[in-house]
Amino acid sequence: RIMTGGIKPTAGKIYFGDKEFDSLNDIDSEKIKRRFGMSFQSSALLDFLTVEENVSLPLKEHTDLDDKVISIITRMKLGLVGLKGFENYYPSMLSGGMKKRVGVARAIAMDPLVVFYDEPTAGLDPVVCAVVGQLILDLTKKLNLTSIVVTHNMESVWRIADRVAMIYKGKVLEIATPREIKDSQNPIVHQFINGLIEGPIQV
Repeated sequence: RIMTGGIKPTAGKIYFGDKEFDSLNDIDSEKIKRRFGMSFQSSALLDFLTVEENVSLPLKEHTDLDDKVISIITRMKLGLVGLKGFENYYPSMLSGGMKKRVGVARAIAMDPLVVFYDEPTAGLDPVVCAVVGQLILDLTKKLNLTSIVVTHNMESVWRIADRVAMIYKGKVLEIATPREIKDSQNPIVHQFINGLIEGPIQV
């Protein structure tokens, strides 16, 4: 929430490129926020709208594009996440994994530079987790995105990440490559990534 501008930091500074994000006025801050896409843990789809209508919401809200152009863009984004032909379905007609993909399509609708994923594999079985992880990787490469993924799923971390930041009680313990994280000597990192009962993390 701090990185997306939803919460003001109590210490430190947030930069987007060379701009100090948290000190900008509302207009300039809003311009930067439009370069972000957000995929929510719950998918956050509106049940009374079709898949196409859900994905097109950011375009209708933040652009003056013609409805036909918005429809073309929306269908292209759905194609990118493997949901071509599902435009007229409602969320209640979709599986959990498909809902996640609709949420991802909406997150990339505005051609963002950065996409934030909040627990993208939560509640999914291992096979669908792998599919969603591969989708994130593919979109990152195809669209030249920066993808920031918040997850507790270590399989997703190893599959997706170029860099890993381990956060514990509000502090960044370590930032490293996945290989370096696996070899970390920090007892908290070691306990967490290996799912060990014994260690400094008390449940």
